[in-house]
Amino acid sequence: MNSYNTKVVSRVSKAIQDFEDGLISLDEVQAALGSAASLFENDGTGLSELARTAEADMELVQFTMLQEEQRPAAIWLLDGLRTAMESRGSTL
Repeated sequence: MNSYNTKVVSRVSKAIQDFEDGLISLDEVQAALGSAASLFENDGTGLSELARTAEADMELVQFTMLQEEQRPAAIWLLDGLRTAMESRGSTL
């Protein structure tokens, strides 16, 4: 992963952590993912696609789940995203 994408991953990871800590809403973490998807450079890691998929997953959670189920489901999905981003970064 190039240094620019490393910075974007760091911002996404911070947004995920802030969501887990209850500091930002589902809408805000979804917006952070959408923003990151367009910022990632094509360095062969597929990070942009991961962020776009996660953004779509957040929308699915928001509009198909009961409100009390949204945060746990989103956290579970975002944890998978964080793991995938870390593994993509360590393999290149």
